[in-house]
Amino acid sequence: MGKKLENMTQDERMAYWAAQREKDRADRWKRMNQLTHAQRSSILELHKCLDEVLDTALYPDMGGIRAVTAYSLQELSDAKDVLHHQFNLDVRENG
Repeated sequence: MGKKLENMTQDERMAYWAAQREKDRADRWKRMNQLTHAQRSSILELHKCLDEVLDTALYPDMGGIRAVTAYSLQELSDAKDVLHHQFNLDVRENG
């Protein structure tokens, strides 16, 4: 059995958490690879659209909320709909 976290030196804790982060990263990668191509694409597209809208809306140097275009919101809505379809996210059926 390994040392308890509270009994580790600073270097040992740093190494422990680095190993933990790597394990978590590998687990996330494994789970992403279990998705179909369409599911993975829908997640990445939604993330891209959401990132673009939020960057524009939240940061004044990007234009702020008034600079968010209807086109960007429509792309975000379309990406959400694809994700909804890929993962069967109909709240009324699941809730």
